[in-house]
Amino acid sequence: MARIIYCHPAKTRYAFHVYTDLDFWDARKILKDIATVKRNFGQNPPGDEFPTQIVLEQAPPCVMEAVKRRLERAIASPPRHVVVQALLMEDFFEFDTSDYFPPRWSRSQREHFLRFRLPTQHGILNSPYNTYRLDWHGTRVRVVPVKRSTKHDPVIRTRKDAKRHEIVPTCF
Repeated sequence: MARIIYCHPAKTRYAFHVYTDLDFWDARKILKDIATVKRNFGQNPPGDEFPTQIVLEQAPPCVMEAVKRRLERAIASPPRHVVVQALLMEDFFEFDTSDYFPPRWSRSQREHFLRFRLPTQHGILNSPYNTYRLDWHGTRVRVVPVKRSTKHDPVIRTRKDAKRHEIVPTCF
């Protein structure tokens, strides 16, 4: 499901070098044990559309096939840095879910998946003073930050609660 662009052999020093539209953190989770995952800050292809590079110094055919298989099965979502950038510049982020998610998925499945892929740990979307709202218009969804009516201080009682409130990278 994730799109793949192969890097031209003359422009790389790696045996296997591809760009993908998977978010950097999602690609790291999927390919953690078999390939090196890097960010794409370049313009060819654009880093906002293809934010991740996957490289292998040595590329045995079985490893290349495993990488391709994992990428083909992965479901892409809007890159986190693009979401945060749009929220900072325009105060909302809107996209068409049919560009990312399978057409057979219901609206509730798309919303459930989206809640895990949004950068909800970023201060714009989740802080003691802010939260967010998802507005649906057909298959398009708009992420809008909303001010909380009262300050939200979560009570952490267990290790599981503490893990839920860990500080993670906010943008990249």
